[in-house]
Amino acid sequence: MAIAAMVVGIVGACNPIGVLGLIFGTIARRQIRETGEQGDGFAVTGIVLGWIGVASIVFWVLYVLALFSIWIPFVEEVSDPENWPTTDPSDFPTWLTAWLGRR
Repeated sequence: MAIAAMVVGIVGACNPIGVLGLIFGTIARRQIRETGEQGDGFAVTGIVLGWIGVASIVFWVLYVLALFSIWIPFVEEVSDPENWPTTDPSDFPTWLTAWLGRR
């Protein structure tokens, strides 16, 4: 179980599979304490890499939420013709400067 925790932790250090390393490592440490077998280092490695996987999931969720919270209002404002300072499509720098000046 400890080796499985380490392997899954390594493979899933930056994706959702890393959570399994956390789970397997916790189970393995409990079994190691009860039976006195070896492999505590593997279990701890799985736990640490599992937490790294959890942190990466949280980071990416927050990143996507922040991206959409910035992107959606921008697209809504750009899509509204009343906010366009000019109708000439080649004059985008002027439009962008005017839009940023209102912020």
